[in-house]
Amino acid sequence: MKIAFISYEYPPDTATGGIATYVYQVARMMHQRGHHVEVFASSPYREGTAVEDGVVVHRILYTTNTDRRQFAILAGQLFAQRHAAIGFDVVEGPENDAHARGAIALVPDMPLVVKLHTPYFMVQELNYVPPSRDMKLRRWVGALRRGQLPKPFPVQEPYNPLQDPERLHTLDADEITTPSQVLGDRLIAAWGLPAAKVVHLPNPYIPSADLLGLSPQTHTQTIAFVGRLEVRKGVLSLAQAIPLILRRYPQVKVRFVGEVCPSPTNPNVSMQEYLTRLLWRYRRSLEFTRAVPLPQIPAQLAQADICVFPSRWENFPNVCLEAMAAARGIVGSKAGGMTEMLSDNAGQLVSPEDPADIAAAVIDLLNDPHRRIAMGERARDRVLSDYNLERIGALQEASYERAIARRRAAGSRTSSLSLQVSL
Repeated sequence: MKIAFISYEYPPDTATGGIATYVYQVARMMHQRGHHVEVFASSPYREGTAVEDGVVVHRILYTTNTDRRQFAILAGQLFAQRHAAIGFDVVEGPENDAHARGAIALVPDMPLVVKLHTPYFMVQELNYVPPSRDMKLRRWVGALRRGQLPKPFPVQEPYNPLQDPERLHTLDADEITTPSQVLGDRLIAAWGLPAAKVVHLPNPYIPSADLLGLSPQTHTQTIAFVGRLEVRKGVLSLAQAIPLILRRYPQVKVRFVGEVCPSPTNPNVSMQEYLTRLLWRYRRSLEFTRAVPLPQIPAQLAQADICVFPSRWENFPNVCLEAMAAARGIVGSKAGGMTEMLSDNAGQLVSPEDPADIAAAVIDLLNDPHRRIAMGERARDRVLSDYNLERIGALQEASYERAIARRRAAGSRTSSLSLQVSL
């Protein structure tokens, strides 16, 4: 097959999240299985085409950070040119920002697979923190001291799925794949997706030799949080759990590794500053490491006994897969795909909105290093058995073949849903 992936994110230029890691790994997997693979991605500083590990990568110079959805126009134009030259069999893109909608508008008979990650409307809901009475009072007091009126808190905008371009684009797909069954079920209900087209297809994962080479036998007394410092990743719940952990184990260090986002109450205050103020009594136990390149993740995990991922929601987090491959003890969230990834005692699951539950799970693993180490070894085995290239590659090929067959049976799109969203 000739397979095209359209993704704003792609390493190393725009390796900003899990989508980048997924496309990087799946593109190489499909090339290794004998398919011709091309990736259409953005770059803030270069453009052009190069062959990387057998994958043809087209980088589109795109420096506008205000609206990623415009990337779909540029990618669609380049895709149409390449399709005219070589004839792709199928194109895949994420639901996020509807990256492949430009390609489908220009080539309406193209079989389309949409890979679910986490739609923007869910991200907005998960990152919203309604202001408490104390937060409102503090803002009023601060404003009065300055002789000003208080600035309003951010308001959660009403969501209309009928006008959501991500939903419309996903409905246009011939096959919709979801790494976690729970996300597929949620969007079947919220978006009215056709259940027959929604297929549970875990992401492939190729653990690095550096991760697999880490010993499970660690005694660093360090807890690691890896991921964006934002509300939906559970950092506020973890912050409330930290004092409970340190009362029992005052020598423990908590390390935050990831991109620092704005705080929930003031966009001019970083989440790092917000957490430091919140936990000022425990500041000597906190360490902050900004986002690090993917090759440096093993070195960060080598210094941790336990990884904590108390997200309010996760689809199929790569940071959890990295921690599993590193054979760390993992405390993960019950909200989303980690329930599937860490089943059969490959990790300890907690309620993300319950700091006491998070603290208790961490303390349990600190109390019992033998159990923690055995759990890490099971997690590593799970990565190697369930997400390997042979197993996921066969499922991926079958998915593309279904999409091609459905589009062949349906014929060319005459009134594509993607065209309802102006290019």
